[in-house]
Amino acid sequence: MKEFSFLMGNCPGALVEIAAELKKEHINIEGIAGLTVLEEGVISLVTDNPGIARKILKGMEIDFEEREALVMDLPHHPGEISTILGRLKEDHINVLSIYAGVEKNKLIFTVDQVEKTKQILRMD
Repeated sequence: MKEFSFLMGNCPGALVEIAAELKKEHINIEGIAGLTVLEEGVISLVTDNPGIARKILKGMEIDFEEREALVMDLPHHPGEISTILGRLKEDHINVLSIYAGVEKNKLIFTVDQVEKTKQILRMD
C-alpha cells in the first residue's frame, strides 16, 4: 500500500474536495489521519488504488509525499502497540506515521526501513 501525505489549508470543506474526487473514481479510503499544525491541515491517507489516487492529487496540484505503508491486524489488547513499537525501537527503526485503518483492528504505519521492518514483524 502507499501512503500519501500532504498539507492543505485549514478551512471548511478543504478535504471534501479530495474525497469527492476519489469517490468519482470509485477509490476507497483504507486509512486516513489528519490534524492541524500552525494553521495548516496535515493529512495522510491510504487508498485501495494508489495509482489513481496519485493521479487525482497531481491533477488537483497538491504537493504530496508518497511512502510505502505497512498494514497489519492488531489484536485489541492493552499494550499491543507498545510491543510493536518496542521491537522497532530495538532495531533503530523510526516510525514516520501511525494511525488506525478504517477496518477494525487495522494498524497503518510508515517507517524509515521498510524491508527490515517487514522481516522483524514477519510481514510478507
